[in-house]
Amino acid sequence: MDHDQFFKRLMHLFLRDFFEIFFPAWVNRFRFDQVEWVEQEVFPDPPHGEKLVVDVLAKLPVVPADPPRENEPRESVALVLIETEGSTRLADFRQRMYDYTTGAGDKLGLDVLPVAIFLNLRMEGRNTDVFERWFWERRILTFEYDYVALPGLRAEDYAHHPNPLAAAWSTLMNMERDRRALAAVEAMDVIAASPLDIERKHLLLDFIQSYAPLEEDQKRDLNELLIDPKRERTLTMKKLWSQEVREQALEEGQREFFLRLCLKKFGQLPPEDVRRKLEQMNISQIDELGVKLLTANTPQELGLAD
Repeated sequence: MDHDQFFKRLMHLFLRDFFEIFFPAWVNRFRFDQVEWVEQEVFPDPPHGEKLVVDVLAKLPVVPADPPRENEPRESVALVLIETEGSTRLADFRQRMYDYTTGAGDKLGLDVLPVAIFLNLRMEGRNTDVFERWFWERRILTFEYDYVALPGLRAEDYAHHPNPLAAAWSTLMNMERDRRALAAVEAMDVIAASPLDIERKHLLLDFIQSYAPLEEDQKRDLNELLIDPKRERTLTMKKLWSQEVREQALEEGQREFFLRLCLKKFGQLPPEDVRRKLEQMNISQIDELGVKLLTANTPQELGLAD
């Protein structure tokens, strides 16, 4: 799984939910229905500076307070920057978080709210962290950012939260080892029973499958728990999700294989042109092209090039 792309998609679909769960005091300060997703590349020192790629960068209109709050954002819109970190090297991350925040703010001329999500660090669960620079005994820079460290939160505080995102993420939180399989299944139950659309349900199932720290024996326990007749809806959803994932993988595999054959036969065929057309085709159509490829002399005969 592409970690960065996965969490980018997750935040695109669940940004307001994320704030409702972990930063409820800020929910009414932004207009989430008017979010604008910003290109994630920032350049701290253009044109020769290192290119930094931010996980999630959202431009959100700010809801003005009456009377105005202290230290209101300078503009009517602000940036929300969210970085997800899977490693445990906090020192490097702090520096990067500072660079991302200042780089994005300078590039777009807006105030930035930086938030980190830690997948493997306990820290204090939900708090603020600090990046500092010192010159001997003189502290010359203090930069603070909010963070959510999933392993440092108590799973029981979020497992029965009305928001399905909280249930899915609770599988990474602090709990007894022998409860992990049951917790994962219960999270699936919550997702299956929720009014979420199928894309959001599948994304949360992907999260549990990819990130929940289950060992082999716990995965076997999970599968046994799913057989319970009371979980027919959850098991059906999981089967449909698994089948859909397999079909998608097969279809993408067919495209890549056909692309390689085309490039081998025709040499200079532009890959981006072929890929764009193949993305509009199903497996049967690609199979038909494979047969035509045996006798075709030019890409034009396959309808893949102008």
